[in-house]
Amino acid sequence: MKTKFNGLLTLLLALLVQISFAQEKTISGTVSDETGPLPGVNVIVKGTSNGTQTDFDGKFTISASNGDIVVFSYVGMTTQEVTVGASSTMNVTMVGSNLLEEVVVVGYGTTTKKSFTGTASVVNSENIDAKAVSNVAQALIGESSGVSVTRTDGRPGSGATIRIRGFSSIEGNSAPLYVVDGVPFSGDINAINPNDIASTTILKDASATAIYGSRGANGVVLITTKRGKAGKSTVEFDFQTSVNSRTLPNYDLINNEEEYMSLVY
Repeated sequence: MKTKFNGLLTLLLALLVQISFAQEKTISGTVSDETGPLPGVNVIVKGTSNGTQTDFDGKFTISASNGDIVVFSYVGMTTQEVTVGASSTMNVTMVGSNLLEEVVVVGYGTTTKKSFTGTASVVNSENIDAKAVSNVAQALIGESSGVSVTRTDGRPGSGATIRIRGFSSIEGNSAPLYVVDGVPFSGDINAINPNDIASTTILKDASATAIYGSRGANGVVLITTKRGKAGKSTVEFDFQTSVNSRTLPNYDLINNEEEYMSLVY
C-alpha cells in the first residue's frame, strides 16, 4: 500500500512539473505586410519587458505563456495584439496606418501626406476650435513653422498680417494667396467664420504653389469649409464669456483751476 502511495505521489509531482514547464513556451512566427516579410517589427509580451524584433526575413522567436498577449508594433503600421493559445506558431500580417494617409489639399486636388513631395502644413478644425479667436488669421498663430502672424493692434477682433517664409518684397505686396474651396479669394479673409472651416493647408515652397503661378509667390493658404454629411443631424453650440476688472484704483481728478492752484502752491 505504501509503495502504491509513493508511486502515485511521484506521478503527481512529475505531472505538476510538466504543467509548470508547459505554462511557458517558445512562440515563433513571421510578420509580413502586403508586400512580403517585414523586418524590424517590435514584438513584446504585453505588460512585461520580454520582447524582441523580427529579423531580415520577418521571423521572430519569443517566450510566452498561454493567455499572454503579444503586441506587434511598427512605424506606419497599425499595432496588433494577439493572444497566445495552444499553437506555438504565430504569423501576423500588419496593416498600414491611416496616419501616413492623411489627406493634404493642394492646388491640383488632394493627395496623401506620404506621397506629397512639397512643403505644406495642415491645420485641422480641432486646432482652430481650441482657440478663442474671432478670425482666421489669429487662429493660425503658432500652428505652422515658417508662418509669421502679426497682430496689427490689440483690439478684440482685430485682424492680423500673415507672412509665409518672410517678406518677399520691401514695398510690394507680401501677402499670400487665399483660396477658399478651390476659388481664389480676394475679399477680407477675416470675414470668414473660423467655425465654418474644416481644414486649412498652407503651401510654402515653389513646387506646392507652382500651379498658381506668380500669384502664389508669397505662399498659398487653402481653406476648406465644412459641408453637410450623411447621417443624423447634429447641432453645435459654442459659448464664450469673460470678465474684465480694473486693477488700478480710480484716482481723484482736478476739475477746475482752484483745485489746481491749491495743489501746486
